[in-house]
Amino acid sequence: MDSDSKNERTLLPFVVLIGVVVAPLIFIAGLIFGTELNTAIVLTSDSLSSWVGAIATVSIAVLTFILAKETWHLRISQIAQLNEIRKESMRPNVVVSLQPSMVSITFWDVIIQNLGKGIAQNVKFSFKNTDGSNATEDNNHLVKVFNKLSLFENGCSSLGLGQTIKSFLLGFGDLERDVGKDNVFDQKIRLEIYFEDAEGTPYKNSLDIDFSDIKGISTLGGATDPIYSVFKEIEKLRKVFEPVFKSGHKRLKVDSYNTDDRVLEREQQIEREKEYLAQIEKSKSTVNKAIKPDS
Repeated sequence: MDSDSKNERTLLPFVVLIGVVVAPLIFIAGLIFGTELNTAIVLTSDSLSSWVGAIATVSIAVLTFILAKETWHLRISQIAQLNEIRKESMRPNVVVSLQPSMVSITFWDVIIQNLGKGIAQNVKFSFKNTDGSNATEDNNHLVKVFNKLSLFENGCSSLGLGQTIKSFLLGFGDLERDVGKDNVFDQKIRLEIYFEDAEGTPYKNSLDIDFSDIKGISTLGGATDPIYSVFKEIEKLRKVFEPVFKSGHKRLKVDSYNTDDRVLEREQQIEREKEYLAQIEKSKSTVNKAIKPDS
């Protein structure tokens, strides 16, 4: 419809111009033929030029009006384009997504982000069932899960440019306990996000959540994030050195040995071996004396 109206406005000046040019010619031709047919009408050069001048004046006035009208339409179109560019330069874009926690794929986090070009104000959330009806805690368990975070229940006043809010949302163990093992992957809900830009212009996004889409997904290893695995290894090292730090000293006790210490240690070991052999010989002689018969 818009393209048709634009085409009509574009063709209108040409149609009017052709009419303005052809109309005087038709008029002059009529006068000439009328003079030939009716000898009572006298057509002089002065009267003919007067008619042509009058028609030209009217034609110029009509063309001026059409030009002014087209200029006005062009100006209105430019203003609308500038307003649209200005709105896009400050338009927020609030989105919500779910992703596995870095601890385990059985735990899921919710992420709220402003990916737009301006601040988002009066951010609100609402829930719908798959049939379009309002979802409540009574008819959809996921509403209760989301409303554990006050952000989804009460909304937030503003969300800055590039700002991200991330929080733990649910564990599949808890979900299985609440809805039953057979109903875990039947959970569905539509999350609708309402927000405004700095001038109060309203916007809306939505997210369809269907747990059947993630059924059968698995990962190798316990954690989904390698950084978390590194963290756990560092935590093990901390537990190893924890007894050292509990003593109140922030230094490790280290026994160092040089070559002389090694030689001394070896000599002491030889002396201990000699003493041990001497004790064994002494024990043997004592036993022999005890069992020797009297002469």
